[in-house]
Amino acid sequence: MSLLRGSAVALVLKVTSAFVSFVVAASITRNLGTDQAGQYFYATSLVILFVSICGLGLNNSVLKYVAIFYTNNNNQMLNAIVNKSVLWSAVFSLFFISIATLIMKFFPSLFGEDNQYFYFFLLSVPALTIIALISHAIQAKGHIAMSMIIAGLIQPLSFLIINLVTGPQEIGPLAMSYLYSVLLALSLCIIFWLINGEFSFNINFDTRVLSASCSSLLVFQVFQQFNTVIGQLFLGVWGTNTQVALFAVSIKVAAFTSFIMFAVNRVVAPKFASLFADEDYEGLKNAVSQSKKIMLLATLPLISCLMIFPDFVLGIFGDEYRASAPVLRVLALIQFFAVWVGSVSYLLIMTGQEKSHRNNVIIATFISCVVGFVLVPIYPLWGAVMISGLCVTITAFLSSRVVSKELNINMFSLS
Repeated sequence: MSLLRGSAVALVLKVTSAFVSFVVAASITRNLGTDQAGQYFYATSLVILFVSICGLGLNNSVLKYVAIFYTNNNNQMLNAIVNKSVLWSAVFSLFFISIATLIMKFFPSLFGEDNQYFYFFLLSVPALTIIALISHAIQAKGHIAMSMIIAGLIQPLSFLIINLVTGPQEIGPLAMSYLYSVLLALSLCIIFWLINGEFSFNINFDTRVLSASCSSLLVFQVFQQFNTVIGQLFLGVWGTNTQVALFAVSIKVAAFTSFIMFAVNRVVAPKFASLFADEDYEGLKNAVSQSKKIMLLATLPLISCLMIFPDFVLGIFGDEYRASAPVLRVLALIQFFAVWVGSVSYLLIMTGQEKSHRNNVIIATFISCVVGFVLVPIYPLWGAVMISGLCVTITAFLSSRVVSKELNINMFSLS
């Protein structure tokens, strides 16, 4: 019941966040047109990838250790790992965007013509990195609702409000609005963390332990985030801005099915860590089973809607997007498969199998990239669909085998 209540709250917030993001995307596609909308989606895909790099793999390390320290009432160590993680990520983020700025200056063609707007997106990377870290810490302390509000609602909602007030018609002003919304979200995130709980400036967390934990997770996190935007990135190189926009809108709509998994994972991931630490393997198996049932029941109505009425849904973004209805159907089925497999990624990470999952993600990425180099230049849009689907299915199959072997849990079973 605790899992069900927590997941329900998380689901409501995620639905709200997804709706806001949906409205944001629709306003952008209608105000900017497909070409500049494609530039926006390509830029934000790069931002997602950059944030995963600058996070140094610390997000899930923070989630794991804060959950353990909070359960044990060890506030000193809790603050130590959060503070040290934020410090490491902030310093590396500033270094990273400095290097990226130099690359843009001397090799401007890498980011397309007239890329001055991209500096605004680039400046948002450090702030988004810190927001992700602190929201994971808040999640691990059991504040699921606030964690989701900070991580996924404040920025898109403020971005939408700014756009409604200013009505940007070009990518430059839109990028500036994006940066303003990110800075607002960062300010509120820090304020909540400072006033909630007993904060201290302690950073005395064992560097070797943190490095060992995040080193595997860094590679995993970067490759995983790369896999989520691989279609947009390949289309940005071999496709047109219009094709990027069509694919990005389709995958954004299809990903509405994954917000159910996201919502449940917000609740269940810390439970995986604590149950495994307590060697309660039966409880762990039960948590996996119950979380999957919740995800499947909540996903079926949405999948049905996307399969039956894809033209209607895509028409919200503009009539030109209706042509990608077949793409949306395929992407929705891929997302449903991911929900069926369940929380395999979090299960492995929270139970000490980070390296195994990392290796599986790398294998999936390598295979998908090889296929992408062959298919996307010839069939840009459907090639992007193919490699996105391969990333999901290959990772799911390989990681499910690890779960079955190491934890004796069948991720394809409902019992």
